[in-house]
Amino acid sequence: MKPVVKEIFLLRFVACLGIVFMHGVTLALDIYDIGESPLLVVLTSIQLAFMFGTPLFIFISEFVIAYSYPDHLPKKFYEKRFKYIFVPFLFIGILDAALHSIGTNSGEFEKKVILNLFEGDFHGYFIVIIFQFYFLHPLFVKYIVSKYPTYKVIITAFLINFGYLAFFNFLDPYEYFYYFPYAELEWSVLNKMPFPAWLAYFVTAYYCGRNYEVFLKLLQRFRYQLFVVYLCTLSFLLAIQFLGFITEIHSKRIDVILYTLSVAFLLFYIASKMQRTPSFVIFISRYSFGIYLLHPLFNILVKSFLSNYAEKLSTFSVVFISFFFSTISSIFVTYLLNKWKFGAYLVGQVHLDEKLSASNAKQVLNHRS
Repeated sequence: MKPVVKEIFLLRFVACLGIVFMHGVTLALDIYDIGESPLLVVLTSIQLAFMFGTPLFIFISEFVIAYSYPDHLPKKFYEKRFKYIFVPFLFIGILDAALHSIGTNSGEFEKKVILNLFEGDFHGYFIVIIFQFYFLHPLFVKYIVSKYPTYKVIITAFLINFGYLAFFNFLDPYEYFYYFPYAELEWSVLNKMPFPAWLAYFVTAYYCGRNYEVFLKLLQRFRYQLFVVYLCTLSFLLAIQFLGFITEIHSKRIDVILYTLSVAFLLFYIASKMQRTPSFVIFISRYSFGIYLLHPLFNILVKSFLSNYAEKLSTFSVVFISFFFSTISSIFVTYLLNKWKFGAYLVGQVHLDEKLSASNAKQVLNHRS
């Protein structure tokens, strides 16, 4: 496997902490009964602005695979990812069910386990999505990439992705599919779990990763447009929300696709211009999977504790307490478990051996000379 490109560290850093901060805002909204007010507008805007987190992780996952294994996957590719990604998904899914079942009626734990592992009813659903793309990757390379022009593949992927999400974003399941049992649950699962809901990220990331050097040159060429596109897509996202066209706040919105890709490209450009990636960015990046898996569990504890002091704390105090406590606690637990030989099967590996690619090292040297 090739060394990791240095830009990936910044993307993981921002995606990871963006998700944690966004969940901190969600926690504050759960604690406080905030009616229609400027504060609600601000908090909702922050949630939407950080909605790129999960799809950005999908982009990162395929980018790394396409860059590292442009022609074929190594022999133990699936074995390693099953042990260090899918097994933690199972463990955290069961642990999440246990925490959510405390104080509930008998049978709720078993029900929640089934929902978590088979319906993706917790934050770990993202792992099921990337595993779909793990299996689609070799088929995509063999039957699509080798036979069709790049621009046709990308356009087709976007049309499928837009069309799929538009169906769920703009149709009311209670109006059109009321005859289905558990219509709301089925609607939610189909909205987020099948790979067509995320196809644009996968295809775009594949071509960017496989053609890494060309990708960086294009970012350099259109560097000024990157900032404009980011501001435009963010403004469009907020406008769609507050004009009432789409009011649900989640990453499966049709307007999040272009916004997430604008964030990814902008971050790539910024990272490519850094002479040296800050050590704290690399540190958080290496612990990002553990932080992603564990922080919602710590948020359950934070919510239980802070609810008793809600009157003494401001809304943003709750957000920042949640952000720092869940992040630090997740890192600490991930670090401790990785000291145990079976710990990586519970929260994933900490890749302390990741190194910059040779091309990036040369870029750094050229900047310094």
